Amino acid sequence: MCSSFKKAPDTSEVPSETTSSDKSSLEQAVICFAQLHRRLLWLKTAVTIGLIAGLTLSAKLWLSARFYPLTPVWRVLKPLPFPFDYALFGSALLSLVFVGLMRRPLKAIALFVSLAVLLALFDQSRWQPWFYQYVFMLISIALAFRTQTDIVGQEKALNLCRLIMVSIYFWSGLQKMNSGFVDDVFPWLIQPVTPMLPATIVALLARLGIVVPFVELGIGVMLLSRRFRTAGVMLAVSMHFFILLAVGPWGQNRNTVIWSWNIVMAFCVVILFGSPSEFRVRDLLWPQKSVFHHVVLILFTVAPVLSFFRLWDNYLSWALYAGNKNDAMVLMTDSVDEKLPDEVEQYTTDEGANLNKLVISNWSYGELNVPPYPEIRIYNNVARAICKYADKPTDVKLIIQNKIALVGDRKQRTYDCSSLTDKWSP
Repeated sequence: MCSSFKKAPDTSEVPSETTSSDKSSLEQAVICFAQLHRRLLWLKTAVTIGLIAGLTLSAKLWLSARFYPLTPVWRVLKPLPFPFDYALFGSALLSLVFVGLMRRPLKAIALFVSLAVLLALFDQSRWQPWFYQYVFMLISIALAFRTQTDIVGQEKALNLCRLIMVSIYFWSGLQKMNSGFVDDVFPWLIQPVTPMLPATIVALLARLGIVVPFVELGIGVMLLSRRFRTAGVMLAVSMHFFILLAVGPWGQNRNTVIWSWNIVMAFCVVILFGSPSEFRVRDLLWPQKSVFHHVVLILFTVAPVLSFFRLWDNYLSWALYAGNKNDAMVLMTDSVDEKLPDEVEQYTTDEGANLNKLVISNWSYGELNVPPYPEIRIYNNVARAICKYADKPTDVKLIIQNKIALVGDRKQRTYDCSSLTDKWSP
């Protein structure tokens, strides 16, 4: 393995008298360093392009000049006014350009991560799974560029990114093991192709919804295995191709941000696990003398189990399109609906009997081009924004459908404006 070499050799200082075994070892070290460095540069390029694409496709998400309310981590954080919000967003994009162009982008990555943390603090809706993944992968990559000749550091950086990828596939598959995915999400994914297929094939396809979660979970396990790694890579690439067909312009034509995410994921799995990719599982799961590796292991591999007890966020547990999340809608009277800005009212529907409905996911997709961050505290904040137009508390009601968890029932709860306090937490 490359980790047997402490650093890349300096060929300019090679003694004139060396044994054949020394020369062989030197040549092996040079080749190993070149392979690792090339793999890191390709990975850096893929992640950077993915981030730039994701940020630009969801530009309004990162600005304050919008109608969908921001939900800061702390209430004291007020939205940045124009032009400071544009300056922060533009600086983040510019720093990514430098990350992509520089061969040793340590400072550029540090700048972007600092700006990314600021953006995330001002609005929790920005905690999209692709953003979360990319930021941590960039930090991992940055660790490899602290020195120019650290072979061990480069291998550790690649292993960190491998751990992130394996965890995503494993938990994403496990999160889909529910009736919501099998009965609702998967039929919706294959809906664009079913009209062109015979009824028998459609029936067979529908049954595959039960298999998909096991396939995705299995990809994560296969990538850890030397024997099945190549098959895991092929399955992963095929799965991302299927997702692109399902939600892309030839399918549902929805959620354009994840189009680029799936393309980048396919590239990353080839870069990290394609041949040659020699690494030990214990180097991923049992880190030594690396605080950041322990952080990644906890956040990406351990913490998602808490989501099954409603103790960890869905999107930080890779439950996107899993068919099991908190859902919410807002019901309001005609008087409230009439006061809404046109940019918000376009997402409401008249239900009759002095009642109008606003599905929060429609608003988020329509204005921000991303799904809503599916946590109750976010829905609570969105409903509070609508309550500003109410004459009395009962004019607006927030209806929450809790996600299925291993403990507790999936209850539907209704709250009016008087219940939507800052400390509201059902």
